Parts: sequence; C-alpha cells; structure tokens
Amino acid sequence: MVKLGGSVITEKGVARSYRAGVVNRLAKAIAAAGLQVVVVHGGGSFGHSVAKKFGLSSRKAVASAKGVSETRRAMFELNMKVCASLSSAGLHPYTISPFYAMTRESALFIERLLRGGATPVTFGDVVHDGDGFRVLSGDTICAELSDLLKPARCVMAMDADGALDSKGKVIPVLDEKTLRSLEFGRAPDVTGGILFKLQEAVRMANSGTEVRLVSGLRPAEFSKALSGLDFYGTRVRLPPRGQRG
Repeated sequence: MVKLGGSVITEKGVARSYRAGVVNRLAKAIAAAGLQVVVVHGGGSFGHSVAKKFGLSSRKAVASAKGVSETRRAMFELNMKVCASLSSAGLHPYTISPFYAMTRESALFIERLLRGGATPVTFGDVVHDGDGFRVLSGDTICAELSDLLKPARCVMAMDADGALDSKGKVIPVLDEKTLRSLEFGRAPDVTGGILFKLQEAVRMANSGTEVRLVSGLRPAEFSKALSGLDFYGTRVRLPPRGQRG
C-alpha cells in the first residue's frame, strides 16, 4: 500500500496546486517496483483548503452540506490528476470511493482488481457519522485497509524525511514507547496533523503491516522503501497483537 500525502502531491499553501512532476516520478517508481499496490492519496491544497473554509475536520461533526459538496468536488478533481499521473507511468488506476472501500466485501473486490492488473486508488473524503459530516483522513483509510488486506508494507510519502525528533533528526525506528515520548509543535491540519498520522501508523503496525515513512520528494528513497530495501526514513514495525512476549 502507498499513501501519497497531500503535502507531497500539492503545494499546501497554494490552492489547487498540483505537483505533477513529483507525482509523475512517484508513479514511475510504483510502476518500476512491479508490485501489486493500492494507492491512497490525501487532499492537500485541494480538499484541505475547502474543508477548512467550511469548518470540516476529522475531530468534530458539522452540518455544512455545501461544504461537503465543495470539498468532495475538489477531491475528485485532485483524484483525476493523480490517476492521470499513474496512467502516464503505465499503471491502470481504478478509483474507489473510500466509504465503500473499507468493507470485507470491497476488500475481496480490491484483491480481484489487483490480480487483474489494475491499481486501486482511493482518497481522503467526507462522510456522515450520524451526527454530521466529518473528514475521513487518508491515514485512517490506510489503517482500515491494512486491517482488511494485510499488506506487507505501507509506504507513506511525506514532505519530510520521516518522523523527526525534537532536534529535527529522523527517527529510524518508531514504536509505541517512542511515540508517547514525542512532542509535536506543528499545528494540526483538518485531518489531525503529524501525531495522528503516527498513531495510525502504529495501528497498522499492530495489525502486522510494516509502515515506512519517507520523503515523497526523494524518489530514490521512496523506491527503496517500496521495494523493502534499506532507506532513509522511519520504520514502524511491531509484532502483531497476540504475538508479543
């Protein structure tokens, strides 16, 4: 599984700014790896900017149907661009709404798509939780799909080289104890920020999936991470629950 972070595929400070060159290079790396890959992408300056305008977040439910409509339209626009980049690298993207992707029936469908040579693609979205509309982050989607599909690895492409300590140095290996000791001063975005990303990474690792946090701006390191080789970044790897001493 690959998560293309919104901060990698867009310029977050510039509304609707797609980094075509960056995503094209990452798409080529995915194609060159020759693996069956599910792609999840974030919202970046497409979905996040609109969601923030209407007060949408993953932390609380709101009643803005207009905000939901505009946010989803922005996300589908971004998804089309991501799929175009994947296609340009010779892949065959097949977009699935995240709301329907996270069921056991859909997991079987995704597996059939992979066997058929397609590249399933989904993305952060807005859902109704019974109380109102809430952002469903791409990181949460990765965690849910990881539990269903049991991929060997989830490579999360970020705009940083991995998880960083208080001195700005890359943490090579992250576990739950290390996570609890970290403090992050960066303000959270509409999907919860870096701490939430790391919590979801630990959740994936708990289900047996090795998580690799790597810079999406370093395609060579991204390729190594995707292929299971040593790379410059952060590895989150825990024994599955029930197999710990």
